Amino acid sequence: MIEKNYKQFKEKVITETLANGLKVIMIPKRNYHKTFAVITTPFGSLDRQFQINDEAPITVPAGTAHFLEHKLFEKEHSDAFTRFGELGADANAFTNAFQTSYLFSTTQNLKLAVTHLLDFVQTPYFSDQTIAKEQGIIGQEIQMYDDDANWAVYMGLLQLLYPDSPLAEDIAGTKQSISKITPQLLYSIHRAFYQPNQLTLQLVGCFDPVEALSVIRANQESKQFENVAVTRFEAPITVSRKKEVIQSFDVSRPKIALGIRLEGTQLTGSEATKFILATDILADMLFGEQTDWYQNLYNKGIIDTEFTTSFDLLHGYQFVSFFSETTEYELLTKAISNQMASYEDVLSRQEETFEALRRATLGEGIQRLNSLESIALRGDDTLFGTNLFDKVMLLQELTYNDILESAKKIYQNATLKRFILKK
Repeated sequence: MIEKNYKQFKEKVITETLANGLKVIMIPKRNYHKTFAVITTPFGSLDRQFQINDEAPITVPAGTAHFLEHKLFEKEHSDAFTRFGELGADANAFTNAFQTSYLFSTTQNLKLAVTHLLDFVQTPYFSDQTIAKEQGIIGQEIQMYDDDANWAVYMGLLQLLYPDSPLAEDIAGTKQSISKITPQLLYSIHRAFYQPNQLTLQLVGCFDPVEALSVIRANQESKQFENVAVTRFEAPITVSRKKEVIQSFDVSRPKIALGIRLEGTQLTGSEATKFILATDILADMLFGEQTDWYQNLYNKGIIDTEFTTSFDLLHGYQFVSFFSETTEYELLTKAISNQMASYEDVLSRQEETFEALRRATLGEGIQRLNSLESIALRGDDTLFGTNLFDKVMLLQELTYNDILESAKKIYQNATLKRFILKK
């Protein structure tokens, strides 16, 4: 076992990779009563084509990763959720652009719950009948999102920034795309991305690492797995030519999304996490509630408390986004454009502001270290290999110059695009 100590937090992270490739990360916290467990595969909605060994490439319809997440809980004669309930554990799962995770929390029967988690994730059962049933259920879910104005403006911006890309397609897919899902396709994905060498199991909370690892190792040694080579094919990122799209929708006030697409920022590891942390503070310095810029627009009624901004970095996709609900979207667009153009002047002599925001963000990060779920899920483990402890340490190291460098990467020669949803 490899043990990494974070002395200033009085925490340690224990990592062990089993003979079959399963990566186990354990963060024991003896003062807690609960344990949180999550098993993750780096397969998400962006994965749209892959190849197993030298076999023919397999194309994945939009929504398949999310669909598989749902179907994996259902077995031929049982339901995985039911068994978790019998063990006194609360279970859930989620799919995003780059991963699918299955998780539970419990204060009892930890060994049985961990064994069940491994068993149901590694033992698939799919049939034509169960898939047809799920297509109807998820089809209704897709319809609900189609009627959601907030989701529509978000997806509209992604389609404007990255047209015809996997990112611009709903994680749940469309009714047409999920109709192409078959048992054979799901078994192929499971064969490729749910093998032990693709999975990471993380335990956080009250447990003995030696005992837990013994249970996990015994479970894995009782199973046989096919050793396969998997090749991923990334979808090309197309040129974004349009600068504005206006779409009709039943809304009381126009909903606005503005975005900046970054090019050539292929960051990885802790460097990527640090850039994300810097851009979050940068957004507060330029557009946060405490700024004169924000207060001026708020007092004039151009924006309200619904105004938000964020930065996303997902493999080949990096973008800044702004969202608002306002009839004065021309004035808002001009105000954002002017703030972007004068970012150097705005940020000059703002070291004290940066330090105050850094300390506030650091306080929030340290507070999250009290949450087992945050430790397991709020890090950049799957994307960049940095956990929540690493993120807090990177925040401590962040400098004012990092903010200035990040601003230059984002706002120098930036092109602002706009998506409008209105009647």
